[in-house]
Amino acid sequence: MREKIKYVTAGLTVLFAILVFTDTGSAQRRARGNAYSKQFVEQLLERIEERTDAFSNQLNKSLDRSRLDGSSTEDNIAERVSELENATDELRREYDHNDTRVENSQEARKILNTATEVNRIINTRNFSRQSETSWVRLRTELNTLARVYRLPAVGARSYRFVAARGNVPARNTVPARRAAIIRGYSQQQVEELLERIEERADDFTDQLNKSLDRSRLDGTISEDNIAELARDLGDSTDELRREFDHNDTRGENRPETQRILGVASNIDRLMKSRNFGGQTESTWVRLRTEINALAKLYGLAAVGARSYR
Repeated sequence: MREKIKYVTAGLTVLFAILVFTDTGSAQRRARGNAYSKQFVEQLLERIEERTDAFSNQLNKSLDRSRLDGSSTEDNIAERVSELENATDELRREYDHNDTRVENSQEARKILNTATEVNRIINTRNFSRQSETSWVRLRTELNTLARVYRLPAVGARSYRFVAARGNVPARNTVPARRAAIIRGYSQQQVEELLERIEERADDFTDQLNKSLDRSRLDGTISEDNIAELARDLGDSTDELRREFDHNDTRGENRPETQRILGVASNIDRLMKSRNFGGQTESTWVRLRTEINALAKLYGLAAVGARSYR
């Protein structure tokens, strides 16, 4: 009898182990079926970054050929695209840092929120066919991102766009309020803006020099003149950073800011008159957006204004 009990107990133990293993395996298969692998998400984020750059490049070319060129509307549209680029960069950094996608849900929502505003702009204005095609490709990838994070697609009513105050100063209203708007920004916000300008100026100089080295201008006086413009921009941003660290009020730094905008305007005319390649043009667009944010902060005209000629 004891032998029979022993066999029955052993059999029940084996059966229980099989059931547990089967249930665990099913749960794991269900989890794998519903989840996206880390490699899949990393490749998706990489495609989004690449297509955001391509879209930004095409859109700015379209704006430069339109009646909006040099207007505040052009700057506002460029700012939205810059915010989208910043949001995708932020998600990429956070995703590399965190182990679970649940922790990155807020960053993903920020991207989709900003993309919804860009989508509204694209749908309400006429841009070049290349710009619209680039946007459709980017939006497709963004909607894949939405599915990964189980969020609504681009354009959903649940998204309500608010411009990032820390990145771009508020749009000027009436002249009487301009000084109050400028004073409304903390020293930290201006320091962060200057830091981004320095970083993007370095990126632009690097890309420009690579483009020049591969061009017919390599080794010519024209190459030296163009490189000198980029160096002047770098020097003037460094000077503003030093002066801002030294002075207590931004009013004292206005001449240094005007110098940056004057040099940037010369570079902007150069970029429009020559073909330096997509990467160089994309880095310039990002830098120009930040410099225009600086112009608004100091109550000055945007890059390319006639006052800088």
